[in-house]
Amino acid sequence: MNVSDTVYVQLRRRLVSGYYDPGTQLKEEALAADMEVSRTPVRSAIARLISEGLLTPGEKRGALVTPWREENTADVFTLRILLEGHGAYLCAQHATEEQISLLERTCDEMEYHFAAKTPDWVKRMDAGNRVIHEMLYEGSGSSHLRLSGRHLLDVPQVIGGFFIYDDEDILESLRQHREIVRAIRLRSGDWARSAVACHLSAALERFRRRTSDAKTHN
Repeated sequence: MNVSDTVYVQLRRRLVSGYYDPGTQLKEEALAADMEVSRTPVRSAIARLISEGLLTPGEKRGALVTPWREENTADVFTLRILLEGHGAYLCAQHATEEQISLLERTCDEMEYHFAAKTPDWVKRMDAGNRVIHEMLYEGSGSSHLRLSGRHLLDVPQVIGGFFIYDDEDILESLRQHREIVRAIRLRSGDWARSAVACHLSAALERFRRRTSDAKTHN
């Protein structure tokens, strides 16, 4: 990976993880000093991130961190339903025994950590969730789908979902994961795609409910 790509990846990770507050002004010179590189790869990274919508053009060769709106989350989940649903369909056809076993073990581990409330269990649940959803792309056998879809898993409102779930939400999410994996194990692509659509639609509704509750109490 060259310097430009390294800077782009590092800056993108900061943006999707909430490292910068929405509206924060990012200047080439300051970023270059922080990352210990010249301004040229920073300028290139900013341009790429502006094209992705994560940054908004600012003054004097800088950019602003784009505020995230609720409708953006709906767009992301709509895209995920389409892409991950198709990924699950292909996964049911092409996933290897090793990949399916990994999905099943991850379900086992998540259910264990939730039931036992082990140390850092929420972090472990979140990590397991990431494994399952990444595997829907990985097991599809489509490099284009994997490249297009995995960026959607980095969106701030997607990362850390289990941190806002109550126990009932988590149980339902775990059940849905099991259904997706079961469909893939049985090589039923249509079932797997429908199960993913149900799972992600429910996740979007949970996000909307939490957002509405937060607004009510503020």
